[in-house]
Amino acid sequence: MNSLRVTLLDGTIVTGYFLLTIALGLWFGRKKIKNSEALFLADREATWPVIGASMFSANISSQQFVGQAGLAYTIGIAAGGFQLVGALCFTLLAVFFVDVYLGLKLRTAPEFFERRYSPGARMFVAALNIVMILCANIASALYAGATVVTDLLGWGSAVQFNLAVGAIAVAAGTYTVFGGLRSVLWTDLMQSALLILGGAITFGLSLAAAGGWAAVLPTYNQAGGSLWSVLQPWDHAFGWLPMITGGLVLGVYGHCTDHDYVQRALAARSVFHSKMGALFAAFLKVLALFIIAAPGVIAAKLLPGLAHPDQAYARLVSSYVPPGLAGLVLAGLLAAILGTVAAGLSASSAMVSFDFVLRFAPKLSEQTRVRLGRGVMIGVLVVCTLLAPGIKQFKGVFGYLVQLWSLLAPPVFVCVVAGIFTRRASARGAGATLVTGTVLGAITFWALSTPEVVAQLPSYLRSALNCGFLITLICATVMTVFSFGGGLRPGAEEYAREQRLAAPMTPGERRTYHLTLGVLALVWLTVVLTFSPWGLAAPR
Repeated sequence: MNSLRVTLLDGTIVTGYFLLTIALGLWFGRKKIKNSEALFLADREATWPVIGASMFSANISSQQFVGQAGLAYTIGIAAGGFQLVGALCFTLLAVFFVDVYLGLKLRTAPEFFERRYSPGARMFVAALNIVMILCANIASALYAGATVVTDLLGWGSAVQFNLAVGAIAVAAGTYTVFGGLRSVLWTDLMQSALLILGGAITFGLSLAAAGGWAAVLPTYNQAGGSLWSVLQPWDHAFGWLPMITGGLVLGVYGHCTDHDYVQRALAARSVFHSKMGALFAAFLKVLALFIIAAPGVIAAKLLPGLAHPDQAYARLVSSYVPPGLAGLVLAGLLAAILGTVAAGLSASSAMVSFDFVLRFAPKLSEQTRVRLGRGVMIGVLVVCTLLAPGIKQFKGVFGYLVQLWSLLAPPVFVCVVAGIFTRRASARGAGATLVTGTVLGAITFWALSTPEVVAQLPSYLRSALNCGFLITLICATVMTVFSFGGGLRPGAEEYAREQRLAAPMTPGERRTYHLTLGVLALVWLTVVLTFSPWGLAAPR
């Protein structure tokens, strides 16, 4: 690559939107931040549209457009199955988890593990969560954004790539450090709207360029299966079996226990707004199948032979979206990096502050806590800027994310599910589960990253999702064995009472919530059946 792929008009729009996003973020956060709850929880005043849009923006962002579209370019719309699993898991967050989290009045998601198990479990999960946010959220968002920028500008050297990473990190951190979660929430609302608009424009124009549905639907892989089916064979790397086993484990961990998303639920002004925010995010996740994965499949028809699949979405925009509109699409794509990085900065800083520093220095003044939180954000940005270029060694950014998430999620998944839905899980069982699962995950991550080792594995174990599910079964066994005869830890009866104390919804709110839940279920099932071998994706 050595030529500019965007026009001056597009570049002006992108630059202007970046500056506008930062300015609005600072403006939304202009209210003086007086304490750590204002910095990290926006004074618990958020409403459901802002919560849902922010969850969506933090979850989707550019690494999804770059990585998941790139994966769809390679394997088909089954890559978008993660969007459908994510929608299901945001629904589970609303139905099962929100009441517990708000009832306990948590400040961070890992705090649940102390209230249910032990202080050690809380710190272990917080450390794991911070590592995941740094490596799999912030660093990958910086990598994905730099991939888009360098491709569009025709840059090819490592120095230019690193320069793009650094520039994005500085821009992304500006309003988060000064405006806190309040700035992040309101900016995410604007970014989500532009993301959806840009994705719809890309999908519509690329589909028209390919000749419409009639031209792209008869697209098959070498085995004769449709690339438009979200349900692939059980032995496929992203087939129906790994998606409903390892994929569901990954989804519950990511959407129901990761502080990136739980932080937004905790910032709600009531249970109703928290639940409806999660359901709104679930609707947007279903929509993401069409604005992220589908363009990746269309790109496979229009742009065969790309050097790297992660180039698919950006190249689709620069090739088939006209000047002006291309700038609008790219502005949304690049500005979304700010949403993901901002979410990761706020979440990781909150956990460092609440789950570690304030445990050992609880008498720090509120202003000192605010300064500490901002300092941590700056430090996290520096670390992730150094990590981001290393993601290049993976075949695709989304493959990197899936592998990392799948293998580190099982122990946390088992502990939180056992803690909420059973009374026999004990602190001893949680400790053994967290250590066992993390060690197995780290070993498996190394094995799946080593081609010589992968070649010796059975085909089932070459999928990170399948390995993650196997680790989950081992963790569940460890939890059962080590919790035998243990019962609730001392003081956990108090937890059992507290987690039911969230203020209930009014009758009107409950009717609205149940109606929304029913409509969401109908939409989800319709999409799955439509993009299946019994719908549009019939085998030839």
